[in-house]
This record gives sequence, C-alpha cells and structure tokens, in this order.
Amino acid sequence: MKYAAISINFDSLGEAYGFPPGYKDPSFFDVAERFFKIAEKYRFKYSIYLIGKDLEKPENRECVKKWASQGHEIGNHSWSHPPNLGAMNKLEIHQQVEMAHEIITKTINHEPKGFIAPAWSTSPEVVKILIELKYTYDTSGFPSWLMFPALLKLLLNHMNDRRFFKILHRKDFLYLLFGPRDSYITTGSLFKSSNVSDGNSITMLPLPTNKYRIACWHTLVFMFGWKIHEKILRSCLRENNTFYYVIHPADLINKNDLLNHSISLERLGTPLWLKQRYLEKSIEAILKTGRKIITMEELAKEQKEKD
Repeated sequence: MKYAAISINFDSLGEAYGFPPGYKDPSFFDVAERFFKIAEKYRFKYSIYLIGKDLEKPENRECVKKWASQGHEIGNHSWSHPPNLGAMNKLEIHQQVEMAHEIITKTINHEPKGFIAPAWSTSPEVVKILIELKYTYDTSGFPSWLMFPALLKLLLNHMNDRRFFKILHRKDFLYLLFGPRDSYITTGSLFKSSNVSDGNSITMLPLPTNKYRIACWHTLVFMFGWKIHEKILRSCLRENNTFYYVIHPADLINKNDLLNHSISLERLGTPLWLKQRYLEKSIEAILKTGRKIITMEELAKEQKEKD
C-alpha cells in the first residue's frame, strides 16, 4: 500500500494583516469549512500547521479544538510566521518554535509532533531545536530551484510590507539546490546523518520534487495553469514513495472574504468555484494512483519503519 498526505500550511489572513486586534479571521471559519467539506467528500484527514499567535484568540482556539477532535492532525508553523526563521539566532528560533508548541499543546491537549518553517526557511539550528523539543518529523525542506522564482514572487507581493527585507535572509540556499529529495533521518544536519538513534534524530520529509527538482505544491496551479501543474503532480506521484501535497488557506479564499482589507495574492483573480475544482482534481489525481490519504504524522511513521 502506498500513502499520501494533504497538509495545510495555515497562513492566516490575520497574520497577513499583522494580527489586528478585534479581527475575526475568516480563515478559521468560512474558508476552513470549504476545506473540510472537500475532506468529507473524499474521506480523509488533513495535517494542519498553525501559527501560534493566531491561537491567542479564543474563537480561533475553539475552531482548532474542534478540528483536532474530528481527527485532523495539528502541527506547528512557528509563533508569528517570520519568513527568515532559519536565519534567526538560536534563541529567537527556540522562542518561535516553543511558544507555538506550548499554545498548541494547551489548545488540543497533546503535543504537536510535526513542524514546517514559514516560507520553508530552515537551517541546522531549526532541526536541532525540533529534536530537543521531541518532534518526530520536520517538513521544512524545499530541495528545488523553484524556490528562487518563488522568492522573487514573494518580494513582489511584499513591496510595501514589513517583512520585505527578511525574505532573502536564509541559510538553506545550498539545500535548495542539492538537498535530498527522498525522506531521511538526521541528527541535526539538513542532510542525512549516520549513527542515528531515536533519542537524537528526526525524520525529514522534503517537499516532493521530480527528477528535474521541480517541486510540487498546490500554488503552482495558479502560476502555471492546470495542464502544466497536472504534469508536475503526476511526475512527483510517480517518482516519490513518500508523497504529500501542500495547500494554503489562500487556495480557497475569494475577494468577499477580504471585506475592506487588501492583500497581494495571484489566486484572487480565480473564481472560488474554479479554485474548489482545482483542489478536487488534484486530490482525485492522488487517489487514482491507489494511494491512501493519511496524516503527515502517520506518513512519517511509515517512512521511519522503512528507513
């Protein structure tokens, strides 16, 4: 049996607007319900990586409690979503991971076991801190040259944003070009380690790529169109035993969700019905390969047993 997972990097509208007080974030309500209707239709559970600061709001915590009770995995996506997480100093990284860890644990009554760095900005320091905090897997690796045009797009989207100068501040440029494409176990490096033991290691689940190091995640359908995206998706499904598919709240956000707020997203020009169809077609392509959709934590356990 082959497996796949569907993970949501929960980049909320609240985070995009700087966590404004009194703002009721539709990401946790109307937008989230669109995702869960699709999960119900295809009978699977998501792995949802949350920004800790979003959980300071009681209404958001109640939503997350409900998601966890329904069987969806809740993971850690840092405290405040800094796009340069991997380049921060060790104390700052530790605070970003641990503060989110604590509030997620209080919300769902058990510790998260998986992590993904904002903008896939990772480093050996991030990996070592995750091991220290007893995480079982990390999904922050982006072993693809596609990160370079993606970073350019991020810069264009954040021309007047407080985070503009942080976007290029990274420590993983070598990994983007030469990092392992398959899952592996490490003791703190961004690359595979030897002499691994359960107490000082973590399973790394890099973003799926094909042999040309073209990464596959859902945002590409809005950049390249369905036909090209489908070819990339199918090639990554063929070439990766450990496959997961990354989506974001923006993939099912429409203009009405923004009210009087503005945000730079290429997806906003796509009607909601078409966005929903794109996601369903992607899930159908995954299921047609015979894969069973499980959570990322389950996927990491399956892979660790093989390794």
